[in-house]
Amino acid sequence: MLVNHGEIISGKLTLLPDDIRKTWSAFKFYSLLILILAIASYSAFKYGNQHYAKQQNEIEMLQHTMSNLDAENQRLTQRLNVLGVELEVQRLAALNLQNSISEGLQRETQLQQEISFYQRVMAPELKQEGFVIEAFDIAPSVSERGFRYELVLMQQDKIKNVVKGTIEVTLIGSEQGKPKRYALPSLVEAESDPLTFSFKYFQVINGEFILPEGFAPEKIQVKAEVFQFRRKRGDLERTFDWQIEQIPIIE
Repeated sequence: MLVNHGEIISGKLTLLPDDIRKTWSAFKFYSLLILILAIASYSAFKYGNQHYAKQQNEIEMLQHTMSNLDAENQRLTQRLNVLGVELEVQRLAALNLQNSISEGLQRETQLQQEISFYQRVMAPELKQEGFVIEAFDIAPSVSERGFRYELVLMQQDKIKNVVKGTIEVTLIGSEQGKPKRYALPSLVEAESDPLTFSFKYFQVINGEFILPEGFAPEKIQVKAEVFQFRRKRGDLERTFDWQIEQIPIIE
């Protein structure tokens, strides 16, 4: 019986040398292929591990950065809260200070009124046998640097007789950094008679004047020469602070 490239001996197939060479070549090829696949698999596994390790390092760095940013954000938030509390405390302190100043000014005004009352009662230089320079009020007029004034004189005796006399009004302040005084008649546009009074109970003297340019008034000094029954009762002097009323003076 004929077969290609071999013959049957004792019931087995015997390979010829050509077949052996072909079989060995195929074995080497597949062995080489397996080796290449093994190397490729190992390289891929190693590269994958390295890439994974690199990614893990990057993830750890990012997590560390996120932790630092989160801690910094918490610190800034706490600082912002502290600053907000400090700002609120300062605002409340400023408000309390403003209220204290306002209350202090009110108390000062009340004390000045009380002092003025007791001075009129007790101080001889502010009271001449019942004659009192009660008030000197000032309000702006329509003229530039113009003002209207109202001087109130009165008697406080139970038995009142007519008193007469003259009044001197002087504005005290500063001009060009130096002390300066102006007599009221010199600040009136038209010539005017000296200020005089004659009353039994009270009298209101009013008029207008214009401040000189550059003059800053601070005080108003009022002097009165008092006569009764053609006899001089004495002199009276009182100084007022320069305070502008916001309401017009009633004539």
